[in-house]
Amino acid sequence: MAEPPAEDVLVLPPIPLATGSLLEPEDDGEPVRITKLEFVVSTEDGGELRIPLVHRHGAWWAP
Repeated sequence: MAEPPAEDVLVLPPIPLATGSLLEPEDDGEPVRITKLEFVVSTEDGGELRIPLVHRHGAWWAP
């Protein structure tokens, strides 16, 4: 088995992070279809990492 990382690094679990394909708007409009979903990580130095999720089997998964 591989050794755990020396530091506490971010790991996305092998489970769906979200389900569904429609988003209800905040107003009373019709739901809209989701075409892209991202997990956004902001760091203390002002950086930002965007991880696009993958739509499989009716859910959104980490790549």
